[in-house]
Amino acid sequence: MSEQMSEQEKEAKYKEFFEKARKGVLKHLSAGGGSLPLDELHDYSLKTYLIQHQKFSQLMETSIEMNLIEHDAATGTFTITEQGKAFIK
Repeated sequence: MSEQMSEQEKEAKYKEFFEKARKGVLKHLSAGGGSLPLDELHDYSLKTYLIQHQKFSQLMETSIEMNLIEHDAATGTFTITEQGKAFIK
């Protein structure tokens, strides 16, 4: 018998995946010397986690709000913060 997941279970699974993707993107950023351009992070997110466009923007915006990364609009680069480095350990 096949059981369907409830909406609440689906949401919990997605949140778990989203946090795994956040950690993976931050690890990639750290491995890239700590600063990478938006397009490189977007490509990595898409290829590795199939997260693109709006969800990628949400991932990056919430990571900034959580003080895990900083964005330099002039250069278009993102830099991992000390708090972000602690987050991925």
